[in-house]
Amino acid sequence: MSNRYRIIIDGYNLIFQCGLEGRSRSPKSLERARDRLISALSHLSAKERARTTVVYDAKKLPIGESEAKSNRNGVTVHFAIEFEDADSMIEMLISKNSNPKNLLVVSSDHRIHKAALRRKSTPIDSDVWFDQLECGKESQPSFKIPVASEQQPRISSEELKELKSVDWAAEFGVDEQNPTDKNPPAFNPFPPGYADDIEEV
Repeated sequence: MSNRYRIIIDGYNLIFQCGLEGRSRSPKSLERARDRLISALSHLSAKERARTTVVYDAKKLPIGESEAKSNRNGVTVHFAIEFEDADSMIEMLISKNSNPKNLLVVSSDHRIHKAALRRKSTPIDSDVWFDQLECGKESQPSFKIPVASEQQPRISSEELKELKSVDWAAEFGVDEQNPTDKNPPAFNPFPPGYADDIEEV
């Protein structure tokens, strides 16, 4: 993965999506899960860890934690105690980022994906990203960054047939029997080349 990307990770979303929490869900098991995540992130390069932020939900600091922001093995860790939840803090971090196009947001939460896309950042599901991290742990991980673009809607073949069957001259009030010009061009409400790239199925 290119070092130009900054990474924001929805911490507990990744932990639960990827099974890092273990068999129980207690303060102690969550602490161990957070440690497992930091251990997994050690597969990133030092430069990548320095550009990585993990955000956790927290109404108050977990037992054993002394501050809401800390550095763990080069990774910035936030407990979102001043926010409604981790999602709210991640949305704030995305909105405040000065170069959002170079921001990779790791979460399976659709709310977070929408926030990332609004700023043209790149969202990726937690399990997809973590699988790539695990697959590359024997060597420097090489991430396949998805293209963060909102897909343009495509017209179906049925819709195209319906459009072609409409009497557009009548729809637009054009009297083809009594044209005002001596040699009017054939009526076509669409620009040249419209729908030429659509394959019939």
